[in-house]
Amino acid sequence: MKKNLKLRADNFKIKVGNVSYNREQIKKVVKKANEDLVNILLLPELCLTGASLYDGYKNDDILSSCLDSLFDLKKFSENIDTLFSVGLPIKEGNKIIDMVFLLKEGEICGGFFKDNFKDHEKYIFDLPENDFVSIKGEYIRIYNKSFLEIDGVKISLSVGENEDKIIPDSLNARSNNDIDIILNPSAKIRYIGSREKTEDKIKFLSQNTTYLFSSTGLGESSTDFVYEGLNIIGQNGRIIKSNRDELSDYNGFFEVNRNILTEGFHLNNSSDLGQINKYPYISIDKVRYVEDAFEIASNALIQRMEAISCKKVILGLSGGLDSTMALLFIIKAFEKMNLPKENILLYTMPAFGTSKRTKSNAYKLAEAFGIKLNEIVIKDAVNIHLKDIGHDGKIQDIAYENAQARERTQILFDKGNMENALVIGTGDKSEISQGFATYNGDHMSSYVVNASLTKTELRYIVGYLVEKTENEKLKEVLDDILKTPISPELKNESEDKISQKTEDIIGPYELIDFFTYEFLENSSIEEIYQKAKAAFKDDYDSKTIKKWLKSFYKRLISSQFKRSVSVDGPDMSEKSFSPRRGYLLPSDMSSEIFMERIEKLDD
Repeated sequence: MKKNLKLRADNFKIKVGNVSYNREQIKKVVKKANEDLVNILLLPELCLTGASLYDGYKNDDILSSCLDSLFDLKKFSENIDTLFSVGLPIKEGNKIIDMVFLLKEGEICGGFFKDNFKDHEKYIFDLPENDFVSIKGEYIRIYNKSFLEIDGVKISLSVGENEDKIIPDSLNARSNNDIDIILNPSAKIRYIGSREKTEDKIKFLSQNTTYLFSSTGLGESSTDFVYEGLNIIGQNGRIIKSNRDELSDYNGFFEVNRNILTEGFHLNNSSDLGQINKYPYISIDKVRYVEDAFEIASNALIQRMEAISCKKVILGLSGGLDSTMALLFIIKAFEKMNLPKENILLYTMPAFGTSKRTKSNAYKLAEAFGIKLNEIVIKDAVNIHLKDIGHDGKIQDIAYENAQARERTQILFDKGNMENALVIGTGDKSEISQGFATYNGDHMSSYVVNASLTKTELRYIVGYLVEKTENEKLKEVLDDILKTPISPELKNESEDKISQKTEDIIGPYELIDFFTYEFLENSSIEEIYQKAKAAFKDDYDSKTIKKWLKSFYKRLISSQFKRSVSVDGPDMSEKSFSPRRGYLLPSDMSSEIFMERIEKLDD
């Protein structure tokens, strides 16, 4: 027997923690689906609250509001033929459970829970004790790894990362049953290249069945992540529809009670240290990589600006690589929001170490975009401050350097207060890894867009723009910025040249970024060293690699106190140093264990 069914995966703009608002949005989406004669509507995981509420899920007022809204939606569904999903946190005893329920015609047809959590969810959510949950005196059966059968159609649902297990829940459900439709309500965090990975997985999981995927997107908090906002329908090993922040429909025939083939798993890992990639954190597809980076960074900034009703940003433009990348991301966000460029407030603040080259490039970059660059010379202000603290202003020590960075930050925040503008930070993952920023100087901002991208990745993205831009002024200045030695420019012998070069101090960025990637992958020192020797065999000898590996670990461990108070910013690379959801270390940790192991290398 065949049935013709219309399926839809959809999402909507969430308001995090605003359960009443989200409930009414769900009603609108469901009503529209019902009018469009949709049979099954999939909405994202935790769509009643948003998926980025963190410890807010423990709040009794939010939990109570969720329950009230679930039963309000149950009543709302009395005249709704469409079977639709609702995701919310449920409290059972002292446990909070990430649940998804299917509703239709005034009934809660069944529930499904999540048991494979993201790292930050492990401290919030738990598992139910029984194969049912009791809600307001109503017992609702749980169908994890099983299925609901409605009008002869077998429907299985797997919540979020339950599909990321070694054996996904959907495959478990299919092992002994012929499942017609698989639903995966999700809250997928977006990284560079993540869409392709998700689509490839759905191609595999949709073999001999139909697969609906819906992930939350716009409106989620961008404190650390940007969410995918992706709806996908897959069938028989191919993608039928895939849209970001737009609904996906499929109208087709489903054979009921058909035989399903069983898939197998294959492990074909191989290791060849002679072919280690120097840049394992960079996608081969340059176009997709750059497009993803711009979309994630711009969407994150848009979300933050909208959340605080802000229409302006302020940026210190030095003419270096980091502030250049931040400006490029800002411009992309402003184009999407249709905001005037006059709302991008740029400041250059030359001091003792500023070179003519970087200052000139700052002006050229602003001119290429038609944006005014304001100049505030901070030499006198810094000299007054140094005099106030008893510094002679001649010894170019750490206080001399940091006084300049902190004066710039003070100006940006105070001007931001005057203009009601968001101060955008420029620090990147390489600097964060090595603590190469002035504490409460350039280390601080209101929101930082580069935080999860390494210096190597910034060079990669800017290099692509040099190749592709038709703006000749922009092309020229970006090319020179790429060729300019990276420097904090806090002391200098002459303004005609750059004498303070960062890579002479902390090591080549391509090595630092390789070490950082492997460290966040939890590789051992021996493994990192051997991989680095293989990857960079034509560039550095083993003595040089060992020298900078030692420096890397010393700086990494000693600068954790800076990372512990890092500013909000989007994670684009799956592995970050965020003090909230990234790689956490104690600020009091000793680096001796690493030094001892590095000394034994090649012994």
